[in-house]
This record gives sequence, C-alpha cells and structure tokens, in this order.
Amino acid sequence: MSAVQENIETYETYTATPLAIAGQWPREFRGFVEKNGITYPLLVDKTREVIKSYGVYHWLSLDAYNIARPATFIIDKTGIIRYMYIGSHQFDLVNPSEILEALKAVAGL
Repeated sequence: MSAVQENIETYETYTATPLAIAGQWPREFRGFVEKNGITYPLLVDKTREVIKSYGVYHWLSLDAYNIARPATFIIDKTGIIRYMYIGSHQFDLVNPSEILEALKAVAGL
C-alpha cells in the first residue's frame, strides 16, 4: 500500500484511482494507514466477502491466516478487469513499474 501511495500522482495521470481492500478490522488497520500516510480510498472488509469474491482470500499458510493475498487489479471504466496480479504469499507484491505499463496499455498509449 505504501508503494501505491508513492506513485499516486503518476496513477492520476492515467485517470486511475487506487483503492485498497483490507481483510482486517478498522481499528487494526487505522494505525497502519496513519503511520504510512495513505490518502487514497480504502475498504475495510472485516467479513472478507469482497476479498473472497475476487479470489484472493488466504485462509492459512506458514506466513499468514484469514487475510487477502497481495493483489492488484486494474478495472476499466466499464467494470472489466484488464490486469490482474495475485501474489503467491504475503510478501509477493507486484512491481510498481508493471502497474504503470498495464495502465499505459489500458489507456492505449
């Protein structure tokens, strides 16, 4: 999420709006958000319904339980997923340059 915040101005040049979804309780998540200066929209999915619907729910492994796998989706204005990256474990994050390339492709640049 911090990497998204670092690139927020670049995403805006593609008229992209980042949105983060966290499978946590609000009080647990609030401290992380404040500490890292996150300014983009956030959805706290304490029931995990949204993360389950996107197929990123992660019930149990050696590094985590009952959370979402790190994932990035680029959804166009018509609601079609144009890019998807789902991490294989909690520390498998997409490279920000890959997100920018995907945004360029969706924008037709």
